[in-house]
Amino acid sequence: MGLDITAYKGLTKIDCVFDADREPIDPVTREAVDYDFMPYVNPDFPERAEGIESRCVYKADDSVGFLAGGYGGYNAWREELAKLAGYHAVAYERCGQTSMRHDAGAWAVNSGPFYELINFSDCEGVIGPVVSAKLAKDFADFQEKADSHNDEYFRSRYANWRQAFEMAAINGAVSFH
Repeated sequence: MGLDITAYKGLTKIDCVFDADREPIDPVTREAVDYDFMPYVNPDFPERAEGIESRCVYKADDSVGFLAGGYGGYNAWREELAKLAGYHAVAYERCGQTSMRHDAGAWAVNSGPFYELINFSDCEGVIGPVVSAKLAKDFADFQEKADSHNDEYFRSRYANWRQAFEMAAINGAVSFH
């Protein structure tokens, strides 16, 4: 299993109601509606979804998707992103093992470059247009430093994430699923 990402640009809310199976239907005809996106707002990070309404469905002007990696690979990439951003390594304990991690350094603060991505679920949720605009700026600001990273995999994923947040900043969202 892995973490899939879909970024949407130009979202428009669709007028609908939901049937007994929680599928969106037209409120007049009761027929299924065609939609692109039904957000899941992660209850641990509701502020990340600013600009997106839960329990709604949307059409998008454009979308792009990519595999962020297996969960372990994604978390290793996120650790590298935290290093790139300059977060200090701090002790992190998991399953009785302690290690020094830069992403844990990001988790220990309340703001900073890429903070909203580093301190977010690694499995599901949505980041709305407001936070996406901030993250798009972070990716642009650190592009030169990312270009000099020695790992091709890191650089290619960096480009995917930058594109995703730049799209989502235009009345869109980034969906983790």
